[in-house]
Amino acid sequence: MGMESFQDLAVRFRGYHTNSLNVALHMVTTPMGIVAALVLLHQRVSCNAFAGVVAAYVLSLGVTLNSTGLWAATTAWVAGLVSVALLLSPSFELYDSLKLMAAAAIGQELSHLITGEKTFASTYMTKLSWPALLLEHTYYLLPLCLDALVHMKESFASWVVAHDYVVRTKLVNTEDRAALKDVYDFVTAADPARDCTAHWWYERLDGKCHAAFSHVMQCAPVMKMFTDRFRSDCFAITPIPSMNEIYVASSHHNNNSDTVFYTQHCDGPWSVYPFCFVYRCMCAVNENVQVETNFPQQRSGGGLSDGDVAGFDYNREIHIISDLPTKNTDRRITLKLHYVIYPKCFGPLGRLVGSLATWYNTAARHLFLATIKPKGLLGSFMAWNVIFWTKRVRELEMYAGLNNVVVAAALFAVGRYVHPLFFMAATSFNHYCMYIATYHLRDRINFGTFKRNVIFFKTIALTHLCWNYLANWEYDPVSMAMLAVGYGLSTAATAALGIDQTYFGVELGVMKPNFVSGFPYNCVPHPMIIGSMVGLMGFHKMASFRAELPFLVPMHCAMYLTHMIQEQVSDIYKNNWGAGETGAVSGKAAAAEVAEAPAASPARATRGSKTKAA
Repeated sequence: MGMESFQDLAVRFRGYHTNSLNVALHMVTTPMGIVAALVLLHQRVSCNAFAGVVAAYVLSLGVTLNSTGLWAATTAWVAGLVSVALLLSPSFELYDSLKLMAAAAIGQELSHLITGEKTFASTYMTKLSWPALLLEHTYYLLPLCLDALVHMKESFASWVVAHDYVVRTKLVNTEDRAALKDVYDFVTAADPARDCTAHWWYERLDGKCHAAFSHVMQCAPVMKMFTDRFRSDCFAITPIPSMNEIYVASSHHNNNSDTVFYTQHCDGPWSVYPFCFVYRCMCAVNENVQVETNFPQQRSGGGLSDGDVAGFDYNREIHIISDLPTKNTDRRITLKLHYVIYPKCFGPLGRLVGSLATWYNTAARHLFLATIKPKGLLGSFMAWNVIFWTKRVRELEMYAGLNNVVVAAALFAVGRYVHPLFFMAATSFNHYCMYIATYHLRDRINFGTFKRNVIFFKTIALTHLCWNYLANWEYDPVSMAMLAVGYGLSTAATAALGIDQTYFGVELGVMKPNFVSGFPYNCVPHPMIIGSMVGLMGFHKMASFRAELPFLVPMHCAMYLTHMIQEQVSDIYKNNWGAGETGAVSGKAAAAEVAEAPAASPARATRGSKTKAA
């Protein structure tokens, strides 16, 4: 078969392997099956014959693939799989090999089942020529998987980055506007008091208003708002009608539960459940010039008025409303719409999260209604508790993240039973992975959440280093001096740049670069890199630390250098050095402008120097 044959096959194969989870599972199950086949072959032919078959296969791919890069990658994988097969062959019985091969085949079927993608084999198994097509499929399976890995719609990096999940749209067409008008007329006719919030639950509405609400809940612009953010072939998007309501804002908020809305807060407590989202969408029914809705972590916001819709993660997104100098002449009427969004392969978990959110929202609804106008000491105490715990939950999400805390606690618990060093190994390098993945994507990243996550895991990593340094303490003045000088220099560089610029503020388009020419950049080239590396080597310098954990610091240095090389290879400023031009931060990032960088400026040194401190 020639190059076109493989290319045609690869293009069709990719269409059934677009989900990154499916591809990831195939990168496990395919090698399993190949190892099983290699073990069977090795046990039944001579070593020379085995080597000849493997060499013939690899050389034939060099002709049929007609792609040097793909052939080299396939050859490297084959070499690794042969090594594993040779290691397993002496201890494997026929039954073991068959079990491994069966597990690989079943695993591939399950990977398609749980991700909702059809198998490639299903496209030809009904044809008369299916044996030949199956043989071709099998022959190319490893390079096909590697090709799908390169061409899948989303990178594995997306698994660890802090995505920006705030979504927006505006209702402008005639039908949508008419529905909003029906809701407005309903509230106006009801004429609720203006000194506290008013609520009408969707499930208790009837007639024209119920129909109007239903229309907005499933109208095309709202659904497109979600499918633009979540792939419709991978995610289920389901309304939660029992959480929906018409909300009318009060004219003031004097130490009652309405005060919560003017406090940074998260709406729900279920942020710990991964991959699943409960969305609250605020849809402005009428004109609003007084109140703005802001998202501090995402660093965006503004007034929602006359058909504007903003959707955010009910359990994770910190938000707050605040008053502008201008005043509304009418009530501020808003529809609260709710949806549960989850990967189709995690249907039961997604539906559970939706049910939990509904239960919590119902309980919180009763508490809020009881404290809108608190009466007596008990009412005032309940209102105080609403505000107090709202602030505590916000602080947890702002500075640590409940999911991060639970993940770290779970890894610690597992480590108690697996290996004494498991927890350290599992939590020492997460922040590097987040750096690398985020820099790779630089697309719709929630800057505040990213910064929170990397600082959280970086703190754990540094705690491991310090704890083990003290636990293995022996007097070493050179080691202590290296720590003091190295991390002192790195800290000074961070202070000069600012915390936001240190953590990708420029690369992610949330700020303009601050080109620094003062200390320490006027004294040491690349002070953040040099300082961090000197500090790490200070830990490693102490003989007892090095003997106890010989690989810890080298692993830190390897991860750090990997990211540094990534920044140099994929330099967002490479077209601006000395150009004196204003350009986009990144084609993938938000359209923030880069400040001018004259040839004689310290910008180049600063750019290289602002790599994250390890």
